[in-house]
Amino acid sequence: MRNPTFRAFAIFAAFIALAAWGALWEWLAERHDRVAFPPPGRLVDAGGHRLHLRIEGSEKPGPTVILECGIGGATSNNWGWIEPEVASFARVVAYDRAGLGWSDPGPLPRDGRRIVAEIHRALANAGLRGPYVFVGHSYGGLLARIFTDAYPDEVVGLVLAEPSHPALFERAPAFRRAVRGIGLAVQLAPLGARLGLIRLVLPLIHTDAEVLPPAEGAAQRAFLASPSHWEGVAAELPSWRRDTSPQAAATRGFGDRPLIVLTAGSHAGGSNGWVRLQASTAALSSDHEQRLVPGATHGSIVNDRRFAVAITTAIREVVQSVRTRRPLVAR
Repeated sequence: MRNPTFRAFAIFAAFIALAAWGALWEWLAERHDRVAFPPPGRLVDAGGHRLHLRIEGSEKPGPTVILECGIGGATSNNWGWIEPEVASFARVVAYDRAGLGWSDPGPLPRDGRRIVAEIHRALANAGLRGPYVFVGHSYGGLLARIFTDAYPDEVVGLVLAEPSHPALFERAPAFRRAVRGIGLAVQLAPLGARLGLIRLVLPLIHTDAEVLPPAEGAAQRAFLASPSHWEGVAAELPSWRRDTSPQAAATRGFGDRPLIVLTAGSHAGGSNGWVRLQASTAALSSDHEQRLVPGATHGSIVNDRRFAVAITTAIREVVQSVRTRRPLVAR
């Protein structure tokens, strides 16, 4: 019979060997990804670190459209169906927040005010100025409020797809508990990614990257396996409830700027509490519409071509309203 100490040592040695093999595999895979997926846009100074900006439609007249993604791993790739279509009628910028995608990590805390100050500075350093139409998905809806409040003379219209609400954590205890659990998992994700575990299981998991255009989907899958990307998510997530939601709640609303809020059809049933929160966001402007997108979910409304067209259409309508100075809704 083998010595229990020897058996424990053998198990420990096997674990170390597997971890070392996984770490080496991940290191080689990341080297490959850096070559296979170079930044498609520009790396622009945002105050000591660089943000990755994808600028299209530069020859088109204003306003400039800013695309702001959600939280939890989203990058500029998530606008793969939308940005090229918007570029056919307006200048448009999709970007990666600090620590995500191709952008450098940024200073802490990663709260809303810091985030909007960074993209504002990066836009200026890229030679872009307002007026802007701000487009936000999910968490980007909170950032839309903060950006508009910080730079009211530069924002002339908005499109918000499934925007988060500042009171969401208080009004939905189940959601609050779920985010707390997700937060713990996200804190462990960088370690798991360094050992190659996320890259190993990612092919077995359905992600929104599967319905993105091929180039953007491949790049997004590479980021979802990357330790540095999950470090960026882990840096950003704690500020959502603690900082960004209160900051958004303290803003002054959207005035009479044209605003379209798009709500996923998957939320049409049940108590409709989420739909009502979306309606209260729409009511922040006196010139607003709330539209249901049948069949869409919280993620697919942006990532799936079938539903992303609703966002592109809404952006076109808001841009046209700004250019013609005609309200969206008849007075």
